[in-house]
Amino acid sequence: MKKNVILLSLAFVTLNLTARTPAEGPDPGSAVFAKTTGEIVSPLIEAKFKKQYGPIINVSWKVINDISIATYTDQGEQRDIYYYNDGELFGFGKLIDKGLLPTVVSKSLGKRFNQGTIQAVYEFKSTDWPTRYYVRVVAPGYVVIASATEFGDITVYQKEKLR
Repeated sequence: MKKNVILLSLAFVTLNLTARTPAEGPDPGSAVFAKTTGEIVSPLIEAKFKKQYGPIINVSWKVINDISIATYTDQGEQRDIYYYNDGELFGFGKLIDKGLLPTVVSKSLGKRFNQGTIQAVYEFKSTDWPTRYYVRVVAPGYVVIASATEFGDITVYQKEKLR
């Protein structure tokens, strides 16, 4: 279930990246005034978020498979925080530039998808397992969504043929 939530989040992020053009400007959820947008989340989870990050942080919420995801912007960088139903922290995620991938991960992806181009990278740090990098790779004839551990172990989740 955890992997499905992260994959779904990566799909949303990738869609937002490919759909938005620079002329469109910032995300509407990043307004100057403090507000919460999106789905209704548990007051317990929202209180934990506000205690940690303050009430003036603009946050939008998504709930996927009983995982609440807070999305906010910090110093121009969009970040996600994942919470379990009971309010416990599940992990942190953010888009990163492909140049920031650890060398081990870059080499491993290069070997596995040698003719592919990494289109998006989502870094996910969990509280109970190693950092994972979810990537969208476009190669001649297909698109792949895969993950790599910080040790370079790769798992392919989805492979689609291009038309």
